[in-house]
Amino acid sequence: MEETLYDTSEIIEIVARARRKIPGYVSILSIIEYPPALKYALKILYPEKKDYHLAFKWQTILRKKGFPLPAVDLIIAAQAYNRGLTLITRDKHFETLKKEIVPHLKLLILGGRE
Repeated sequence: MEETLYDTSEIIEIVARARRKIPGYVSILSIIEYPPALKYALKILYPEKKDYHLAFKWQTILRKKGFPLPAVDLIIAAQAYNRGLTLITRDKHFETLKKEIVPHLKLLILGGRE
């Protein structure tokens, strides 16, 4: 089974609706955004310097193209990308990152929200 990193939007769904453990990695940034996730996280991932650098690079390009994304989301995406993890989310704006800059980003969008 492929390793996964859950974005905050999907973590909220898992925790608030199902009250079950999160089967993949959870970024510490998601836990800061949604503290109840701590109780359900099995594997916590902390950003490294390379994640911040990549998120900065992506944001610079996205801003020039007129598509800036939330900073925390970019760092979480960079964590997934740098480790070869599939990013699981409900936020469709990650499609912009994949389409505009990172076609090889492993991305699974569930349900979908803007």
